[in-house]
Amino acid sequence: MGTMELTLGRWLLTFLPIAVLLVTIVGLKWGAPKAGAAAWFVALAVAIIGFGGDAFLVALASAKGLSLSIFVLSIIWSSVFLYNVAEQLGAPRVIGETLARLVADPLLQALVIAWCFSSFLQGITGFGVPVAVAAPLLIIVGVPPVQAAVMTLIGHSWAVTFGSVGSSYYTLQLVTRLAPEQLAPWMAFSFALPIITCGFGVAHVQGGVPAMRRAALPVLLAGSVMAVLMWLFAYLGAPQIASTLPSLVGCLVLWLVGRSAPAVRRVEPPIAGGSMDGPLAGKLGFNAAFLPYYALIGLTVAGQVPAVKAALGNVAWGLDYPAYQTSLGYQVLAENLYAKISLLSHPAPIIVAAALLSFAYYRLAGFWRPGVGRAAARLTVKQCVPTSVGIAATVMMALIMNDAGMTTLLAHGIANATGPLFPLLSPFIGVLGCFMTGSNTTSNVMFGALQYETARGLGVSTVLISAAQSVGGSLGSIVAPAKVLIGAVVVGLTGREGEVMGRAIPYCLVLVLLVGIQTWLFVYVLFRELT
Repeated sequence: MGTMELTLGRWLLTFLPIAVLLVTIVGLKWGAPKAGAAAWFVALAVAIIGFGGDAFLVALASAKGLSLSIFVLSIIWSSVFLYNVAEQLGAPRVIGETLARLVADPLLQALVIAWCFSSFLQGITGFGVPVAVAAPLLIIVGVPPVQAAVMTLIGHSWAVTFGSVGSSYYTLQLVTRLAPEQLAPWMAFSFALPIITCGFGVAHVQGGVPAMRRAALPVLLAGSVMAVLMWLFAYLGAPQIASTLPSLVGCLVLWLVGRSAPAVRRVEPPIAGGSMDGPLAGKLGFNAAFLPYYALIGLTVAGQVPAVKAALGNVAWGLDYPAYQTSLGYQVLAENLYAKISLLSHPAPIIVAAALLSFAYYRLAGFWRPGVGRAAARLTVKQCVPTSVGIAATVMMALIMNDAGMTTLLAHGIANATGPLFPLLSPFIGVLGCFMTGSNTTSNVMFGALQYETARGLGVSTVLISAAQSVGGSLGSIVAPAKVLIGAVVVGLTGREGEVMGRAIPYCLVLVLLVGIQTWLFVYVLFRELT
């Protein structure tokens, strides 16, 4: 790959694009598109002036960045559109209220809605939708506004990496080039602790330490089941449903616990008369409301059938990119079918097929009405365009840094400065990326390759450190300013976002610290031989 001398001046130069992104977003309050474009321009200049790049390198790396952006954004756009169609038909309210009625105890209701249902929503969409939908449901069942927002921010965070039908996971896999069959199971394994601790976090917000004690059995049972299922789906090659199905099964486990535990206090949930009615919500039953996700799950499973794989497994689209070498000797390998979109394994074609099947059913069953598709499309464009521009610009910045050798040099400096403490700090880097950009996907783009290269420099497991990056970014969703703002607004706390953020920060820091300790133990004690 070539080597470059590591000096303080050159290391600071490599950090400059990230510093520009941090200052413009956090300090100057620029939006992601404008901040990403500024960081891309700075990365371009640094690559040419300080790292032996030229116009061809910039064009090549930027084109690869656009290819990766298409891979990720096709997942995001299709999943958000599918959710928006369901929302236009009132399906989320039907699903949420059905799940809330599974239990009558206030603590279990909080766990069902804030920990499991919000995570189901995260599994199928993103963009703050879990917070926007689940937090008002908590208000309806009697939870105070600040608690409702904070519970949902904590509860859904474990589902972010494999959420949005796997967009953050797929992004990390592409930027690190780790084999999916290696990264996905270890990623899921690393989430076992956060799944359970997020449940305890929700319980603590609901009723302090006494609630945590009373929630111990349901949280440990449901959390363990969700962790095992997440690992299983990741191991079987279906990471796109590794948040969605476990969260639903978690609801079922909590229902069983609620029915069998005599110590649980039962009250009637005051759901009737809630304010989340969709235009056709009263006509949809649970199964009809859940149909798009039945279809999504069924098509995902069908794609794993050997006969289907043999027939369609090679249908894919991607671009080839040539090798390159900078004037300083840093070599970039050629890429064949870079950011490949496969018909069976990429989530976007599966989501589109699920949307078409759902449309056909709703038309035949009489649930469809004119204008639903157009309204869902307009809302999807409104939600996705700013984020898409920001992601594309940030991805191009990251690819320029990577292909110019800047990321490798930056990683060597971090490895030298932190040494054996790096695994402890690794998830906090993921949090930083999510806090800056509001997106674990973008955090993985910014810091995924950096974490991978730092692990290589330290001679420790690149898989475990890469997993820690995305686990940290996932938990960083608790304090992502955009999600905090959504949480405050939907529960009627406009202008009191700081109060919600102040309540959420300690939970985020404790959860991420636990992940850092876990990562250190994994790397240096339990799985030292893992590469």
